[in-house]
Amino acid sequence: MDYKNLEHYDADRGAGTVADRTWLDSGSFWLKVTPVGFRNILNFIKEEYGDPPIYITENGVSERESMNLNDVHRIHYYDNYINQALKAYLLDGIDIRGYAAWTLMDNLEWATGFDDKFGFFYVNRSDPSLPRIPKKSVWHYATIINCNGFISPGEIPHECQIHEPDVDIPGTTPPSPPGEELLVSFLGLEVSAPDATLALNVLFSLSIIAAVAVVLLVYGLVKTSKKQKRPVEEHIDLEKKDKF
Repeated sequence: MDYKNLEHYDADRGAGTVADRTWLDSGSFWLKVTPVGFRNILNFIKEEYGDPPIYITENGVSERESMNLNDVHRIHYYDNYINQALKAYLLDGIDIRGYAAWTLMDNLEWATGFDDKFGFFYVNRSDPSLPRIPKKSVWHYATIINCNGFISPGEIPHECQIHEPDVDIPGTTPPSPPGEELLVSFLGLEVSAPDATLALNVLFSLSIIAAVAVVLLVYGLVKTSKKQKRPVEEHIDLEKKDKF
């Protein structure tokens, strides 16, 4: 696409982007799930740049909103994306040297802050010690790594499988159970996190309204003061003219 003189990221690369409605969504507005595209881009790199060695340094999917440790969408994502990378390596002869999932734990995702969660481990930020709690995908991905690939359905259970422990892992604090709201301290009161957010937004809005009101009040007083001075000055000028 020709963006003319527009200074923009898309203009710099001279291309537009579209998303097929059949692609699954993620927790990030810009990230769609389309595993076959992964294999396509690996083949494109091979053909366009002379078959260079490839290290995949970031590959993962996000969630948003309430936390669910049973992240089946992430398990589905890694199964399909790793499978496409495997096909690219074995069937297409692409020189893939390494693969790294994104990411180990939920972290700060640029402008979206902590809202977009890519991690295998959930970070409980309501706990001052910030414990890391494993999601279901941890054990699934660990099995892929330990088995160095996928287990054939006929070979399950397999000795290389990594199973989720039956007991809680020491030093972790799981998120609040479904239906139970997490309480936070706000202005000396114990309130739910959504209520605290709402109260904070209301206070912020009232502060802005109060600041605007003060500015308008000062402006009105100054304007009124100037109006009151003008008739007196005009009266003095008339008196002076009468004397002469």
